[in-house]
Amino acid sequence: MTPASPAAALAHWWASFLPIAAPQLVTGSTPGAAATALLLNLLAERQIHSEWDARRFEASLATLAQRAIDTHGAADTWTDLAPIGLLHRAAQHAGLTLGNASLPVQSQAVARPSGVLARLGPDGPWLQIWPPLP
Repeated sequence: MTPASPAAALAHWWASFLPIAAPQLVTGSTPGAAATALLLNLLAERQIHSEWDARRFEASLATLAQRAIDTHGAADTWTDLAPIGLLHRAAQHAGLTLGNASLPVQSQAVARPSGVLARLGPDGPWLQIWPPLP
């Protein structure tokens, strides 16, 4: 399935993490970073949502993201150690409670009319997720 719009692509990218154990990429070579990564990955295994939850969240986020694109020219979504901003509001509108590890931590996706870029983790590379590359 290729999403038809930047808002739909952004929403689909985030929602795709809900029915799986979302990858938790924590950087750093300290024992604290390793312990944090282990803890977050254990939490992610317990914070898996149903396909129905993922679809409701995706629809809610697509609507909010499109509104942000129309109003501000972009929809910027991110997580720190929990979903923030549009992600948090989309979950509320969909009637979901997202855990700290329901989505990848310290990750970000930005949708503009020209395309969508996303990165996993604080140091992950930015990848174009929409429009699809040939």
